[in-house]
Amino acid sequence: MGTALLKKRVFLYVGILYGCLLLGWLATLLLPDAYTVVWGLFSVLPVAATILTRVITRDKSPWYLQPHFRQSWKTYLFAAFLPGIAIFLGGLLYFTLFPQDLDLTARNLVAQYGQYGAPENLLLTPQTVILVGIALIFISPLALPVHIFALGEELGWRGYLLPILLKLTSQRKATLLHGLLWGLAHAPLIYFGFNYGADYWSAPWSGILMMTLVCVVLGTWLAYVTIRAESILPATILHGAGNVIGELPVFISFLSISPLVGPNPTGIIGMSGLMLGAVFLFLKLEHRKP
Repeated sequence: MGTALLKKRVFLYVGILYGCLLLGWLATLLLPDAYTVVWGLFSVLPVAATILTRVITRDKSPWYLQPHFRQSWKTYLFAAFLPGIAIFLGGLLYFTLFPQDLDLTARNLVAQYGQYGAPENLLLTPQTVILVGIALIFISPLALPVHIFALGEELGWRGYLLPILLKLTSQRKATLLHGLLWGLAHAPLIYFGFNYGADYWSAPWSGILMMTLVCVVLGTWLAYVTIRAESILPATILHGAGNVIGELPVFISFLSISPLVGPNPTGIIGMSGLMLGAVFLFLKLEHRKP
């Protein structure tokens, strides 16, 4: 397959996706009430960009949806539990450094889920919080609705763009580039306060930079399991499970420290476990072009 055609597919996929994101950003500026509707489609846009690129360039390459479970079951187990442990350790480090930010009444949890039956008067202990975190590590890989939502992003970023980049350059460069592009794609969401809100230093630009770093770090984990299994299904499980357990720290925090720091894995301390793991996985990737 020609290099020119592969590059054309990369630019077309990224151009279509970024174009849709720009239109969504403009639509939200003009119609702020449309935020939920417009950005509810965020995980659908990579799929749409993939389909359009495939049609335009007559691309019939595989969708990376084959499970390959028999030869990749260790990768599935890795994807299901190791990132959750890394996120848990990052949250543990955050509350060790900032114990005054630990809210054992979990008021954020009550505020969000009280209407669904969550107890209004909670009084947790540090031991209880740790036990809940450990339980979530094992439960989060089973959160099927969250995985379905994550599948949209995986179909585009790891299922389509990453395999093309792997044909053009080394595993390391392909991993870094796709993570960078994936992170920048979150810029409109961060601009409107997703993940970080609006009350933090140098908002929203510092939040956009931090989210880009988050996506490079998490993208390394996702790329690694995708390359190992030659399938996006382990990455989908990893992505969904990470989204589930990654929400726990904010529910037990007063949020008195900057979101750029933590407690969620979208802050520099909160993602420290993921970051250390990403460095180790990155070094295991091939550094030469195939």
